[in-house]
Amino acid sequence: MCRIVSYNIHSGVGRDKQHDYKRIGQFLANTGADVVLLQEMDTRSAQRETAQDVEDICASHVFQMAPSPAIREAHGWYGNAVLSRFKVLSQEVIDVSQTGRQPRNVQVVVLQTEKGPLTVVNTHKGLKKLERRSQFTLLHDYLAKRLEDKPTPLVLAGDFNEWQFFSKAFTSLDSLLVQHKVGATFPSHFPIFSLDRVWVTSDIQVKGVTKVKNARTKVMSDHLPIQVDIVLPEKDKQNDAI
Repeated sequence: MCRIVSYNIHSGVGRDKQHDYKRIGQFLANTGADVVLLQEMDTRSAQRETAQDVEDICASHVFQMAPSPAIREAHGWYGNAVLSRFKVLSQEVIDVSQTGRQPRNVQVVVLQTEKGPLTVVNTHKGLKKLERRSQFTLLHDYLAKRLEDKPTPLVLAGDFNEWQFFSKAFTSLDSLLVQHKVGATFPSHFPIFSLDRVWVTSDIQVKGVTKVKNARTKVMSDHLPIQVDIVLPEKDKQNDAI
């Protein structure tokens, strides 16, 4: 079984106003996650070293990081990142930024698991409705082509910022992948909105999907993390698909 966690970490700043990547990294290691999809990783503070931020969030080398900056500044960067216990085979970054809005990207990382390659797609969508619609279209078109060209097991997760309760924004993604709903994840102390979501390809068996809500996760970020336990197809079945 493979455990994946997706987490918007709010630049490492908790609801207690404390910046602490070390506590987040230790929490992630303790979940037993094999792969972590992070949104709002932020190393831009002049008071900290980027290398130390990375070491802390990786729980002192429990994970390796594949960064995906959307913004680069003098003292560091801001954006997405994937943490993994598996070897990183490749990474691709798709720019989905919209004019006049904060830069955003889609991070695509291929990992070497014991059962073969696993593709994880990590993303953080914009705050405005029209901005998100354009980003969803770009994401759908990219995934449709990728799944046709490289039909390996794939997990899509992240912060989609779609707060409307009866949204049809995910219709196109639902035509490509299987969505597994986890419920409201924001704000972490009293969740109302289902901002954090996950989809998988049909060849992946999902054993469990949950939001991790406890005394620690109510404080560490304004989002709750989501945890997904999956079983990947055997190597021979992947090879047959390819």
